[in-house]
Amino acid sequence: MHPKTEFKAKVSKAFGHPMTSDQERAVDQLIEFTYKKLEKDVFVLTGYAGTGKTSVMAAYVNALKSVTKKFALLAPTGRAAKVFANKAGHRAYTIHSYIYKGSDELEPGSAFVRPNDAGVRVIIVDEASMIAESSFQEGRNTYVQNLLQDLFTFAYSNGNAKIIFVGDEGQLPPVGCNFSPALNKDYLKSNYFLDNTYHIQLTEVLRQAHDSDILHNATLLRSAENGRYPHFELRGKADLRRINGEELQEELDSAISNYGIEDTIMITRSNKRANLFNAQIRSRILWYEDVLVGGDYLMIVKNNYKWLPKDNNIGFLANGEIIRVRKLHKLEEMYGFLFAQVSVELVDYPEMDQLELYLNLETLTLDAPNLSRERMKDLWEALEMDYSWEKNKKKRYARILNDPYFCALQVKYAYAITCHKSQGGQWSAVFLDQGFLNEEMLDKDFFNWLYTGFTRASEKLFLVNFHDAFFEED
Repeated sequence: MHPKTEFKAKVSKAFGHPMTSDQERAVDQLIEFTYKKLEKDVFVLTGYAGTGKTSVMAAYVNALKSVTKKFALLAPTGRAAKVFANKAGHRAYTIHSYIYKGSDELEPGSAFVRPNDAGVRVIIVDEASMIAESSFQEGRNTYVQNLLQDLFTFAYSNGNAKIIFVGDEGQLPPVGCNFSPALNKDYLKSNYFLDNTYHIQLTEVLRQAHDSDILHNATLLRSAENGRYPHFELRGKADLRRINGEELQEELDSAISNYGIEDTIMITRSNKRANLFNAQIRSRILWYEDVLVGGDYLMIVKNNYKWLPKDNNIGFLANGEIIRVRKLHKLEEMYGFLFAQVSVELVDYPEMDQLELYLNLETLTLDAPNLSRERMKDLWEALEMDYSWEKNKKKRYARILNDPYFCALQVKYAYAITCHKSQGGQWSAVFLDQGFLNEEMLDKDFFNWLYTGFTRASEKLFLVNFHDAFFEED
């Protein structure tokens, strides 16, 4: 039997049921892509929720295991990698843990791209809509870290690996972008000097998706028009409910009892709204009175290179990862900030040992995403005074850059988060807060936000304080 025919038979067997014509077309093209000669090639597979992207990739990965091609499954965040691994039935890694290795230098941000020593020939990246080309601030310096470019550098460092980007164009693009670079085949080809780019979009909604009110209404959002409220259809299915503010506490309490605090999330449109809900959830539902307690779930809001052991296998502590405080050792005020010395576990890396580290608690209730440049400058200058005994400027800077207070992890409470921060994750129960809204705000950005929020829920979605206009017939 020809290798391609055999591969197709294995994919079909892994499916276990007939494919849609869309899925069959995608599988055929993926197989052609897999067996063509190695060049700098990229395949982009897109599709809205309910079109069977996951089934295609799970069956493809299953077949890939039985051939000799080395492959890797990657995703932008730890939570996204965990979701991908569960769906594909194969271990997945974060992009940064797989392609970067930390330097022994003290300078933060000094992660560099490792060579593709394992000779991986197929790289599959899920949730690719999240992949950014961006820079970040650290101390007084701005570092440019183009994750997309670095991924290509890794892929082509030892012969050429084929890259498959999988994603949903209906989701939010990376912060600061009006489109998702990794899902745009023309952009990829012209900006990354690729030999060939291919794109298949799945559009046919699977029959079982219509049995879910979440997926049914997510599909309706695809035809939303600017300036008009999209129309939601509540057909009485158990997975979608509309609630008001008075019902919120009782429903949150019930969801946390049923699914656990780690599998329940509130999604908002701003850090300010997230702060309000986090305060209410901690005080009224969890009965936490102190600023931080053992058991608190926190989200990292800025990449951090300090606290992982050198032999770790996740690269660095990435923006968006969730940690749980196992023990609060000490709170202390230093340099005009409040710090906590804690033991924490990484929620999406259960195999890792607990980490002992410092947290900067100022970010917990900030309306901004993380500490401002001005506040980092305040901290830097206070530390410069403390290290003034070190007369060698380079050594003094190195000491500051490695100081536990300067390197303290910036975190927010992780019970209510913005939609951007929720991307790549799935929770059993999702509470989606509409927030302030008028007709002028009904545009593509809002519809992407709404669609992304809808598709974070695997069991139940609660629409909180949504305007009547969403539910009225035209």
